Amino acid sequence: MYSIPNISDTLAREIYADLCRSLPPPPDDTPEACARRDERAITAVAHLLPENAAEAEVAVQIVAAQFHARDALRAASRAGLDADELRRHRAQACSMMRQADSGIRTLLRMQAERQKAEIAMRPAAMQRAGYWFRSASVVEPEPDPQPVETPLPPDDLPKREYGAMTPAERLVTLYPDRAATLLAAGGLPARLSFPPPDPDVITELLTSNSPLIRGFRQSHAPEPVAARSMPCDSVLDFGAMRQHRSGTDRHFPDCCVPGSDP
Repeated sequence: MYSIPNISDTLAREIYADLCRSLPPPPDDTPEACARRDERAITAVAHLLPENAAEAEVAVQIVAAQFHARDALRAASRAGLDADELRRHRAQACSMMRQADSGIRTLLRMQAERQKAEIAMRPAAMQRAGYWFRSASVVEPEPDPQPVETPLPPDDLPKREYGAMTPAERLVTLYPDRAATLLAAGGLPARLSFPPPDPDVITELLTSNSPLIRGFRQSHAPEPVAARSMPCDSVLDFGAMRQHRSGTDRHFPDCCVPGSDP
């Protein structure tokens, strides 16, 4: 016998006994046929998955109505029936099938309500509803700002072993004045007071990302020169220049006056 959840075995046996007593007799009225009929009906009730006594009672009504509908169809299939008796058996079969379908809808509605209530009482669902705690979104910390590189003074430049230095790093370490001159000129200046280094050394000095060279470039970066305005009284009066071109009062040569022929 299949047990029914949430009710005792004694009550489950009583429910199954009522089901068996309400079933129509089998075609072969033998103890074996009755046992098979009862087992089939009990299995059908168990497969409707009742979880309590109320659902079990509805499941019993469904299975009993289905058995009576099949019995009425079996009676309608007997030979020698007149038209009125045939219609009566078929109407009874249709009525029982409608009762079974209505019971199935009722059982499904009861099970849906029960499952909804059970889900609402589960710990996870209660926590989501805020019974024990109410979740709060954690504000993510803002990322740390990127440190701004400050120019290093010459005495605080990164230190490296001389044997591991590149030619440009050796130039910066041994001859900082020469390296500063090359940086100020952006390469080889027009006039040099020292032997010119190799082009590769100059390129490395101007573009290398070595900490030593980068720090040297930052510490020797040229300061921006503010644009200086020329005073108004310093503007040359070229008309006055042309008036003094002749005689001993000529102050400027012809080549210095705009618009004059050399």
